[in-house]
Amino acid sequence: MIERLHLSVVLMVAAVIWGILLVLNGVVVQVSWLRYASTVTGVLMLMLAVFDIWLWKWTVLQGWFVKRPVVDGTWCVELRSNWKDPTTGKRIAPIPGFMVIRQSFSRMSLRLITAESRSELLGAEVLRADDASYRITGVYRNEPRMSVRHRSQIHYGALVLQVCGKPIVQLEGHYWTDRDTTGELLLTERRAAHVDDFAAGEKLFAPSP
Repeated sequence: MIERLHLSVVLMVAAVIWGILLVLNGVVVQVSWLRYASTVTGVLMLMLAVFDIWLWKWTVLQGWFVKRPVVDGTWCVELRSNWKDPTTGKRIAPIPGFMVIRQSFSRMSLRLITAESRSELLGAEVLRADDASYRITGVYRNEPRMSVRHRSQIHYGALVLQVCGKPIVQLEGHYWTDRDTTGELLLTERRAAHVDDFAAGEKLFAPSP
């Protein structure tokens, strides 16, 4: 999000240009008109913060004023890897997990949680294609639990997720790692809450009694 210094400079430049135009049109400019510049900057910063965190997600602003998808929340994930068990030569079964997305207008964080590991995006970007579709791209670091690091070490990778549907119904894409493995990701059901661990994700998506 824009910082106070940057906003102050923009407002000052706008005020100077405005003042020059007034002088050229014969208007007497008074320095006292700038006495509330600091207050205006503060109010605008507050408005920008509110917009960055909450207002941009309003449905009424989507499409014409805000052109980026709202994917915030916790998603159910199915992960399919091409990794094969060296002892059996067979590919592993699909891995269930949860993708926790925390999103504001200016920032986004993604964390994939499975029963054995966590993957955190080190950098993420939302890309808009010419056909108005969106993709989420990023580079991540995966940290397996200590109990499984004898067979699964810390590693890095990248992913691409396609945003599907209007309204959004799922995210789908693929990933690849520095361990020479690749796979597919399918994010389907979503909840507004954010979880911190696998057990909390299972509880969040548990069927109602």
